Amino acid sequence: MGVSDYNWLTNKMAEEIVTPGLVLEQGLALVGFSRDRQQSVRRSKNLERFKTHFGAAPSVIAAIWMDLKTTPVPEANISDVANTSVNHLLMAAHFLKCYPKENECEAVFGLSDTTVRKWMWCYIKRLQALKETKIVWPVHWNPNESGQEAETTFVVAVDGVHCRIQEPMHGNHSKNPQRCSHKFKQAGLAYEVALSIFENRCVWINGPFAAGKNDVSIFRAALKAKMTAGKELGLADKGCRGEAALLAMASSQDSTEAREFKSRALARHEKFNGQLKNFGCLSEQFRHGIEKHKMCFEAVAVICQHQLENGSPLMVV
Repeated sequence: MGVSDYNWLTNKMAEEIVTPGLVLEQGLALVGFSRDRQQSVRRSKNLERFKTHFGAAPSVIAAIWMDLKTTPVPEANISDVANTSVNHLLMAAHFLKCYPKENECEAVFGLSDTTVRKWMWCYIKRLQALKETKIVWPVHWNPNESGQEAETTFVVAVDGVHCRIQEPMHGNHSKNPQRCSHKFKQAGLAYEVALSIFENRCVWINGPFAAGKNDVSIFRAALKAKMTAGKELGLADKGCRGEAALLAMASSQDSTEAREFKSRALARHEKFNGQLKNFGCLSEQFRHGIEKHKMCFEAVAVICQHQLENGSPLMVV
């Protein structure tokens, strides 16, 4: 980055209002696109470049920045963080999307690995903390809390997501079958994700679990207790057989309308899973341990929830 570009970026960073346009400019400058290169192409090309490096549109990152500054969750709020800027959030988003190694981050950002690591994990942790307000089971689905009777209706689609991890040490054994995912035949972690069927909202995440644990066991671990038999129904695939009172699956006895409804609801969920896996930290083999994988998974889920709310809704069932 040249001196003129640095001065231009510094002046932009001094502005108090972080708009999508400013985020677009700063983000592209951060990963090496000079002002001249940005101005020489159409805006659509710059937006494509931005999404390639940060996984979401500038409007989404701007909305996240505002949430981080105004959230009532102390662990997520950045108002008390000294000497920070939207660039630090962009570093975290770049890491989640591209999952580079530390020496690659040094080259991209022109900063020491210590500085990059500090800000990157600072913001990933705060993104994770936003889960408390962004990924919430609606109170009106729980009659014990709302004081009202829940309607008998489909409310959620439930599915499992598997992510690759490095094979843990097993002493004399080369592999641990309990860690092995049947989806890609190597060590992995499993998460349970529930989406509201009629709203653009992820309402539940649970995990991680060893990838060898089946979906119905994971469902029984926590989500089952959130639902009310005879009042709330979920949709799931055949991995959750055995919980017919709470989870419906495709059946040969379904009417044409019911078959279409279930198919679209599960396809919609696969679309959200694809948005999660669009981030390299969840699609590539993870190098940073299980605790940090949970941080990254939940941080990515928060970003994807912001995407649903800011221009990228899921299809209507």
